[in-house]
Amino acid sequence: MSIANTDNLKALNEQLKGISDFLAEVSEDMIEGGFTQIPIFVAHQEQAKIGEMIIDRTEFGYAFSINATTLERFIELNIIPEQQLDSFKQTLGNPRKKCCILLLTPPDPQFVFHNFGGSKNEKQPLG
Repeated sequence: MSIANTDNLKALNEQLKGISDFLAEVSEDMIEGGFTQIPIFVAHQEQAKIGEMIIDRTEFGYAFSINATTLERFIELNIIPEQQLDSFKQTLGNPRKKCCILLLTPPDPQFVFHNFGGSKNEKQPLG
């Protein structure tokens, strides 16, 4: 992992301390509203075109803006190939207790699995 990726992961982890409860609430709303059974978030510093922005980094002074989207959209875009779906779901676990964040930073985007409530995050390379 590059130094840039390590710094980005540290910045995201720091940001998650302040927004974890909000992400849990958004996840619950998406599940209860019937939008998806598995919400996914995208952390980015540019204008990502995946999902709807729920946190604007410039407005709140964070390192990353956060968009909310769905597992179905990631499958549609082939970000998560269908043949990796079972593995992805197993890694994620219960989407009411944990979320997936695609950390969209060069050179290597990566998935971060965040436990709601501030527990330690896991990271997975994309692909």
